[in-house]
Amino acid sequence: MNAKYKITDIAHEKYPFLHCIRALRDVGIEVRAGDLGGFVEGEFNLSQEADDASWIFDDAIAAGSASVDGNSCLRGEAIACEQAYVSQMSSLSGHARVEDSAFIRGAVLGDHARAAGSARILNSPDSGKYPKLDGHSVVFGTVMGDVRITGTAVILREEQIFNDMPDALVVDGHGRSIIRDPSRDVLRPNRQLPEKQEKPPRRKGMDRCISLSRN
Repeated sequence: MNAKYKITDIAHEKYPFLHCIRALRDVGIEVRAGDLGGFVEGEFNLSQEADDASWIFDDAIAAGSASVDGNSCLRGEAIACEQAYVSQMSSLSGHARVEDSAFIRGAVLGDHARAAGSARILNSPDSGKYPKLDGHSVVFGTVMGDVRITGTAVILREEQIFNDMPDALVVDGHGRSIIRDPSRDVLRPNRQLPEKQEKPPRRKGMDRCISLSRN
């Protein structure tokens, strides 16, 4: 009994080829053995790995060849479908949708946000900061780091947006802006003060120049 869930006979009201899952053991800190989850088309949609706390909650769906693993979760009425891959502690909620061959790694999608085509929405391997999508935004391209895609923003397939700076980059339907990190406005002492340097010797003629300027 290493499996963490089973697929029940409870079919989805609109899509009868999808069935509800039931936990066979505790999963993470939220799911207890016996709890019902969301809907899948097959076991390939949600990881069965013993140390993987990924889960599908509420009426969320993983269908087609979509895969959810790496402690990620789907909530609300979120959908991962077709060949989408949701991994590394990603979170989908609301009516967020990941479709086609989109890859979501360590990112957060909410509201009606959508990742489609060959979208890549990735956390930064260096800083660990991650993108957030909400509103009715749509991403077809690549987004990495502390980037917030919101409103009616559209990131096209050929666009690549990387942000590994302390400030957050916001992209909405009207343009781009920065949310400045408050720590950037605090002055701090230099940890390594430069050694005291002797003043360079005064060049010849300098005294004359100074005296002339005073007259």
